[in-house]
Amino acid sequence: MNRWIILLPLIFSVGCTAVRETQPERTATEQLILSSAVVDAARQIQAEAVAGKKVVVDVTYLKTVDVEFTQGELRDRLLQLGAELVADSDQAEVIVEVRSGGLGIDESKTNIGIPSISIPVPSVGTFQTPSAYIYKYERQEGKSAIAITGYESTTGKLLFSVRSLGKALHSDLKLLG
Repeated sequence: MNRWIILLPLIFSVGCTAVRETQPERTATEQLILSSAVVDAARQIQAEAVAGKKVVVDVTYLKTVDVEFTQGELRDRLLQLGAELVADSDQAEVIVEVRSGGLGIDESKTNIGIPSISIPVPSVGTFQTPSAYIYKYERQEGKSAIAITGYESTTGKLLFSVRSLGKALHSDLKLLG
């Protein structure tokens, strides 16, 4: 009987959890890290030459998965700087071309413990053992390099050329997990 008193809490304290973080191609965490990096990069842009001018944003050279969000953040930043946005380049005094040098996530993981192992079981398939870590640290750093060039629509004269690098960080630390 004393043996059951000791074993019963141990039996109920052992467990395993599996979390499915996403169904889309990218996780919500990835999307938020990238968008935060874009916001940070856009916030750094200084282009006083657009103040009081009719401006059109040209995204022809912006090749990234998040074109719409990046374009929206840059339009927002130009409005904050005093630009009057127009839809047609024929109406614009200034054309702002947007480029992205890169938009991505650097990831690093540090684990101390026993990783999950796949064990083939004949006639059944594969059995996945649970991982048992004493220390687990994951770090994701989103980076967004944005460059914009502004020039007069009639003469093509350069008004400004600005580059910025935005960053966003997400980290997760687990002990005995």
